[in-house]
Amino acid sequence: MATLNQRPASSFWLWIWGLAATAALLWPSRISGPFDGVPLDGTAEAILVGAVFPALVWLHPRFLATRLARACIMALLGWKALTMVAFVQDGWCVRFAPAAQIVKDSTGAPHSWDVRADWRAADPTCSAIMTRPYDEFSRFPAWFFNLPPPSESWPSATERPPGAITPMTASGFIHARQPGVLQIVTGPDVAATVSVAGRSVSPDQQRRSAIRVEAGVQKILVETTLTGDRWQLVPLWNGAELLSAQMATVQRPSGFDLAVRPWITWVSGVLVLVLGLAWLVSFIDRIGNADVLAWTVGASACIGLLAATGDGQLGRWAIAGLLAAVFLRIPTRLRNTFGAFALIGIPWLTLIIVVSAPLAGRFTLYDVGSDFWTFQRSAYRIVMQGYWLEGGSQTFWFQPLYRWMAGGLHVIFGDSSVGEAFWDGAWVLVMAMFSFNLTKAVAGFRWGLGAAVMTLTIFALGTAWVHIGRGLSEISSAGLISLAALVALRSRRRSWRLAIAAGVLGTLAFYTRLNNLPMAFAVAVFGLPVRQPVRTLFRPGTWVRRTSWRTVAAVTLTLGLGLLLFAWRTWYYTGVFSVFYGTQRDLLAIWQPGMAAGTVLARMAGSVMMVLTMNDPARFDPFALPLLLGAAISVLAIVGVPRLRELAIAPVVFCLSGLAGSLVARGSAYPGRFSFHVIAVSCAIVTCAAALVRESGVRKAPRRSAASLRATAATGPTIS
Repeated sequence: MATLNQRPASSFWLWIWGLAATAALLWPSRISGPFDGVPLDGTAEAILVGAVFPALVWLHPRFLATRLARACIMALLGWKALTMVAFVQDGWCVRFAPAAQIVKDSTGAPHSWDVRADWRAADPTCSAIMTRPYDEFSRFPAWFFNLPPPSESWPSATERPPGAITPMTASGFIHARQPGVLQIVTGPDVAATVSVAGRSVSPDQQRRSAIRVEAGVQKILVETTLTGDRWQLVPLWNGAELLSAQMATVQRPSGFDLAVRPWITWVSGVLVLVLGLAWLVSFIDRIGNADVLAWTVGASACIGLLAATGDGQLGRWAIAGLLAAVFLRIPTRLRNTFGAFALIGIPWLTLIIVVSAPLAGRFTLYDVGSDFWTFQRSAYRIVMQGYWLEGGSQTFWFQPLYRWMAGGLHVIFGDSSVGEAFWDGAWVLVMAMFSFNLTKAVAGFRWGLGAAVMTLTIFALGTAWVHIGRGLSEISSAGLISLAALVALRSRRRSWRLAIAAGVLGTLAFYTRLNNLPMAFAVAVFGLPVRQPVRTLFRPGTWVRRTSWRTVAAVTLTLGLGLLLFAWRTWYYTGVFSVFYGTQRDLLAIWQPGMAAGTVLARMAGSVMMVLTMNDPARFDPFALPLLLGAAISVLAIVGVPRLRELAIAPVVFCLSGLAGSLVARGSAYPGRFSFHVIAVSCAIVTCAAALVRESGVRKAPRRSAASLRATAATGPTIS
């Protein structure tokens, strides 16, 4: 927009400013407010900073070239730096002090996922910073109950609520400009003793009368014992919520701090809102089409309202209705990824946000022994206990990279799992955009939209839905593979950087889910001409010279280097130079020693069908039909069936490579999760095949029409 004084900028500097914007938004401010940085434990900031801003950075980075954007970013960075040196931390210091060690390798109090506290200290003074009331059990910073006890076994009934007995203190200062009444509201399972300026007030005294506090700065200490799970701890001042009144601080504030604090609480919020609103205006201006804007707003509002009712089922069904976008008049400049995102991506993200937002600021007590429980334990060990290379275990019986991802999301979103829901929803959208781009390159924009909507619909209505935000690795790995393939597609006529980036993304996809190694290598197939038909597969003379060998080499070599690094890490900890040592390879292998060939083939077929039906054991599922059709069409294309052999080589080979892993190993538990990596490419293949069949029919239509006209001319029209 001209009003924003946009200037040309290289992609490098846009990335630099994108990183600066991320740092400015996430850097925790000592002055608490609705947009005060990590942890993003408020609903509004979790949505705006944790979901909306990342989407804008990815889809509309050109706004970062404007003077307004850069001024807001620099002002926000400067302001937060100032708060670090000039002001004390808002809130109270919360410390859990269990009588016995509660976490393996812990030397003191357990940590919450709160980087404002002593998150790198072995024995933290504060487990968390209390800047909001704890009005129910899930709002307490007690995520650490998901961790293994010192025995590293499953926790006993007395080591987790409601059986655990856990002492907790909340300490700090309040600044009363005039005398008032302090009240600490507690739940039935919270026994609290309050001390004001060294004067102790028993629970009985609190029940009989509120605590009278004189004007000035007073030290507060709340000592509690937590039992059961009916928890509540809400400080009130004169009957109103105390922590939001900017009266509470962790340390004694200075005179300057006391003088300016009432006037500065709005600074971070205003800067974030100005940046966000200007960015949204620029985004809307870039769309610049009334039909597309009306569709985007209407579809998002409809899906959001439906998702807010009941369990969100109606909103999920509405995702299929996004297919109607193919009938809109879309200007040429929007027939691309940006336009597809506006048409279907924003409504999809609306569904994810509305369904997941209630998780913000609430911790989840995971089921003991589940895979996601294990990932959470490893994430804590990496981030809070400093085992960055070890990653929670010396070998990876459970999948490797996701534990680092989970740790990073908790650093940003705190104890809550809302970040994992946003994360998974974003990767599903990446898969849909890959399906769109692949189909668009072969069959056109509208067919691409259809493939993307099909991908989203399968996730919204099939067995995949329950895994969004669940804390497993499969969606992340599938998203990384789709992104790697998308980057490889775009690297054919560009620099080595994109080709290497595709290889790095494929390597990360493998690290996230080891079963996906064949598909990670198959990313290199997108170095082939995007429309090269399958019928030429065995005639290399027709495609060798047109292939981007730069892409093929970069992807293959980068992934090979990634395998070497992975094996080196295993050797470093175990003395065995291997990629799969210590994993579930032998347990999940299709072939076992002494097994008959017929049994092996039957197990292979069962494993493949589990993937293609998205159910375990395999059964018919209408939402799995695109996967079944995609695999069948790919095989028929390779065999040379007419029409189908005109399909492009790359998606066909990519789809079949996704099934290769299931011929070697068979996963178990959590039905549907072993199918995610083939959903997007299967939808693209089915859509391209439909476009091919339709195109063949259209080509024949004129001949039939001409024959009909000649017959009509000879015999005259038929009147009925």
